[in-house]
Amino acid sequence: MAKIVKAAALLALMLLSSKSVTAAERGGDASDAVFDCWEPELDIKQCAASGPDGQPRLTSSYLSRLQFDSNGLARVLLYGTGKKGQWYYTRRGKPLVPVETYDNGADDFVDRRARSPVGGKLGYVDRNLDLVIPAIYDGAYPFEKGLAVVCRGCTQASDGSHHWYEGGEWGRIDPEGRVVAPFQPWEIWKEQQR
Repeated sequence: MAKIVKAAALLALMLLSSKSVTAAERGGDASDAVFDCWEPELDIKQCAASGPDGQPRLTSSYLSRLQFDSNGLARVLLYGTGKKGQWYYTRRGKPLVPVETYDNGADDFVDRRARSPVGGKLGYVDRNLDLVIPAIYDGAYPFEKGLAVVCRGCTQASDGSHHWYEGGEWGRIDPEGRVVAPFQPWEIWKEQQR
């Protein structure tokens, strides 16, 4: 029973984590925002604060408790008021890099790429946390078999628990960011996928 309750709590928190936390939501400016971190069965209070550039920085005490994977990466969920959260990857010596939420966690690296929101657009980062495909898309899906579906001018739709994109123009890119399927209007794209 306890496992079911924990899983339900995790799912509820992840569903609320689709929007990044801003300083304005905390009632202050970018230089004084403080964030909490979520870990299974535990909330860590004030684990991060905004630096001079407005980007969150983990406290040294929280950074020391992170477990890094074989690629030297750790996943972090930061949230503020109302439990609105944002997933990040971090690497020792590198700043936090925001990534999209996928399957109740941080976007996985597929074909060496993970989706990263920058300035209201989406691009892709590599495991060094460098933006290797510019954030020029309004919607983007994870890579699959060497290709990712991306869209421009699309908007996000939701049924409350699932999110997808509609409208605009759609195409496919390779892991280097090259367009390999020309962009087409949503209506045409949708018909071709059936």
